[in-house]
Amino acid sequence: MARIAIALLLVLACAWRPAAAAEDVVTISGLSQLEELVKKHPFVVAEFYAPWCGHCKRLEPEWAKAATTLKGHDPEIVLAKVDATAKENEEAKSKFKIGGFPTIKIFRGDLNKPAPYEGPRDEPGIVKYLKKQVLPAYVKLESAKAIKAARDDAEVLVLAYLEDEKGEEFKTFTQVAEALRNDIDFAYVTDHKLVEECKTDCKSPFVIMFKAGESEQPRYEGKFETALLRTWASAKSLPLVIKFGSQSGNKHLQKAFSANSPRLIAVAKAESADLMEQLQQASKANDDLAVILAEETTGKRLIDYYGIKLEGKKLVLMIEDPKISAKYMKGDAKASDIPEFLREFKEGALERWLKSEEPPADNKGPVRVLTGKTFEEEVFKGGKDTFIKFYAPWCGHCKKLAPTWEELGAEFTHDSNVVVAKLDATTNDIPSPKISVRGYPTLVFVTAKGDVISYSGDRTKEALLEFVGQKRTTKPGKPAEEEEEEEEEETAAEKAAADKAERESTDKAKEKKEAEHEEL
Repeated sequence: MARIAIALLLVLACAWRPAAAAEDVVTISGLSQLEELVKKHPFVVAEFYAPWCGHCKRLEPEWAKAATTLKGHDPEIVLAKVDATAKENEEAKSKFKIGGFPTIKIFRGDLNKPAPYEGPRDEPGIVKYLKKQVLPAYVKLESAKAIKAARDDAEVLVLAYLEDEKGEEFKTFTQVAEALRNDIDFAYVTDHKLVEECKTDCKSPFVIMFKAGESEQPRYEGKFETALLRTWASAKSLPLVIKFGSQSGNKHLQKAFSANSPRLIAVAKAESADLMEQLQQASKANDDLAVILAEETTGKRLIDYYGIKLEGKKLVLMIEDPKISAKYMKGDAKASDIPEFLREFKEGALERWLKSEEPPADNKGPVRVLTGKTFEEEVFKGGKDTFIKFYAPWCGHCKKLAPTWEELGAEFTHDSNVVVAKLDATTNDIPSPKISVRGYPTLVFVTAKGDVISYSGDRTKEALLEFVGQKRTTKPGKPAEEEEEEEEEETAAEKAAADKAERESTDKAKEKKEAEHEEL
């Protein structure tokens, strides 16, 4: 009997644990409930999910276990979940611009200032990440021993000497620490003698960075302003040279490509000591520059992404400036060309380079094919309203939309002032900073005046037609064929008029010559 009772208790315990774990996650129904939760608890982490999403299903048990593990943690950590497809959560989905699943937001007492969750998706990783996130973004160190421990423990540590904890300089430091807390550890001292590099002739504010495995210790020497210090810390936290395909490369690449600062990309047949020296010097000399090295054997994905072709060359250099969506290339380069290449970039002396397919010879279908080369001229200088589908050939959603997009294009074959177009975003650059493509398909309407309007509604022909009707800025025009015929007629008429004028001019000259001859 005792054995049966024990067995029954074990069965009940096993059945109870998942349910208890699920109950430890707060289920949100409506924006007002989330607002109340954030007001009541200073640290809330909410997962926005869709029931059909495979990644969400894999995350669900890990999220529940993490909630149970963190229950009773001091400081308090509350985990919540929001079904972003439910009608009652539409307002929350819109407010936080949820475009993919799962999306996780961290709320620190303010519903209007969520921070992104950028940690692991398994229970141990979630717990470790959130335990660090709930702590302050910076710490005060009061001994040389504490500084050494902080340096040993951190992958990247920014250490500051600040005279006091009340002035503008301290405020700037804390703002940067909050902004970059996911990637960098921040600490400060008020006694400069504790910092070996600041013992003599050192003035507040003094900022130095320590990176695990690197002897370089960058010091901040610019104006002590939030934006400038943040840009410096973000750029300098990266390795001097990020090697594509290396074990830590992916993490650093994500940081480099999420920043809005320039990137120098060296695509090489093989790494060499001379090349590494030049790349490291370039990184040290340019605070806001991310430097990336991709070898032909290990960097194929990056090389293909940019459409770079070595074709027997030993080195190709590229600079990408995300602020203006521009790229600049130097083919068949040498390592010694790097300083001059960067100098010309800073002076604006480089010619812009575009990844582009050749425009199709026959482009008279219902959907206009755009390329990197033709985009600016046709979209922003064409004087027409243009509805563009940015797609990838392998994208399932794009394939599903394709017949509807063709039908939409057919609706405007009689209207020359609206163009329905498409661009393969995997083989063509988009030469406009106004348009950002982060997933496929991306639908964008560009008016004849150059205004850019993103479309995120239903992908039925009826919904798309209604959207074009609402957003177009031009009046319906004649069919393209008629316009072409009229242009041909106008050209013929202009030629005939020119021929007539030339004949009349010739006749007058002849008459004048004859008259002059008679007078003689």
